[in-house]
Parts: sequence; C-alpha cells; structure tokens
Amino acid sequence: MKGLQFYSCTLVFLNGLLMQPAPVLAEEPVASTVAATTDVEATMKQMGLNFKQAMQATDVPAMQTKVQALLDLTASVQAYHFAPEKQQLFQQGLDKVATQLVLVQGALAEQDLDKAKQLLGEVDALKKQYHKERSPSFWQLIFGG
Repeated sequence: MKGLQFYSCTLVFLNGLLMQPAPVLAEEPVASTVAATTDVEATMKQMGLNFKQAMQATDVPAMQTKVQALLDLTASVQAYHFAPEKQQLFQQGLDKVATQLVLVQGALAEQDLDKAKQLLGEVDALKKQYHKERSPSFWQLIFGG
C-alpha cells in the first residue's frame, strides 16, 4: 500500500512539474514585427520625447517603459526605406542606437539607473552624429551633391 501511495504522490508531483511552462531563452534577441513608419520626422520627434522622459525618470520601471518605447520606435524607423544614397548610413546609425538601447536595458535589468542614464547619453551622441548626415550643408544646397 505504501508503494502505491508513493507512486501516486510521485505522479502528481511530476505531473505538476510537467504542466508548468518552461522558460524559453532566446540565443539572439527576437525582433518583434513592426510596421515601417511613414512619417520619419514625427517618429523622430516621438523618440526625442521618450528619450527626454527616460533621462528624467527617477525609477527603473519608468525608465524601462520609455527605453522600450524608444526601441519600438527605432525598429519602426529601421523598416523605413530612405533615399538609396543614405540608406546604408542611416541603417548603420539606427543599428548602433538599437544596440545601445539594449545595453541600457541590461543596466536597468541590474537596477542600475545611473549606469542606464550614462549609456542612454551615448544615444544622444549618436543622434547628433547621424543627424549631421541627414541635413545637406549650405554648399551642397548651392552646388548640389
């Protein structure tokens, strides 16, 4: 009789373990499906607002929300087709921004708000660098090219 009870308890225990969903770990980040933005300027303004709010965040959950919004907006701009002569350059910049935002998320996962803000500050430097490429210079406007 004791053997039967042990067997029954073991089955119940194992069944409980088997019914629990196992955590799924991705070896590479899984990109969510996003639609390409049709208004890059408006999306960039929204990114600027989320960036500012993330930098002003006083706690990790608030910053996580804004950083995730930045990642989503970055993905929507990455799906946009820029002018052929600028496509590769802009994609390179957006890839760097996305990579930096993932590092920010890592710091937030460690509950390190100061490090996350420092890493997010590097996104601002990338923005400045690549926005220079966006606008034609005065001489380009006059002489073309």
